[in-house]
Amino acid sequence: MTISDLTLSVVVPAFNESHRLPNTLAAIRPYLDSRFTNYEVIIVDDGSRDGTPELVESACNSWLNLKLIRQNCNMGKGAAVRRGCLEAKYRAVLFMDADLATPIEELDSMLPLFQLGEYKAVVGVRTYQEAESKWRRVLGLALQILAHVIVFEKAVIDSQCGFKCFSREVCAEVFGRSKVNGGMFDVELFFIMHRLKIPVYYQPVHWVNKAGSRINMLRCILFDPIDLLRIRLRGSLGMYEKQPVNVREQVT
Repeated sequence: MTISDLTLSVVVPAFNESHRLPNTLAAIRPYLDSRFTNYEVIIVDDGSRDGTPELVESACNSWLNLKLIRQNCNMGKGAAVRRGCLEAKYRAVLFMDADLATPIEELDSMLPLFQLGEYKAVVGVRTYQEAESKWRRVLGLALQILAHVIVFEKAVIDSQCGFKCFSREVCAEVFGRSKVNGGMFDVELFFIMHRLKIPVYYQPVHWVNKAGSRINMLRCILFDPIDLLRIRLRGSLGMYEKQPVNVREQVT
């Protein structure tokens, strides 16, 4: 089996991304067209107010593989990613950031691992980083330490890289159980995969910090630890061992 034999869904959460999405879509389309016979790109608009959904709807007219899903209101990145991944229809499901911080070409080293059959979750690790601010790095490291102390039952190299690829079956199992709508949804994904004993492969990727980040450091400091405690509480109550809900239950 070659990479072209795989089918791929690409999920991109978007909130007020009209200024960046055109460049991102223009960058990923040639790559996908040249490597995949069957693929889809799902933009999940998370209640944007800057014309993002209208821009995507217009692009759909000339790109049949492009699909728009609209959230009724701004629910958070975790909610947008979950919705897109649960509605994805192809064998491999990648979610990536709208700013293209990690080049789509990094899939070349990730997808062959699916062909070997041993791994159904391949996640990016930001080994090659550029232009990250010192304080954003400090905050990231602090949250990783907290996540290991409060949540993780196994070591995780990099939980927050926005470039992760799963089999469709793993998406149904993991996202069907996830609850976090905010930025700590990645931490919850790893916790669920550990509980379900899903093997995870960590793949080094290039990552460039793009201008215009929407990370609110004060909000992260105040609310992310609360989400970590909620994940631990749900785990202690056995909530992640329950059967996953289906797509319609997640959406409504």
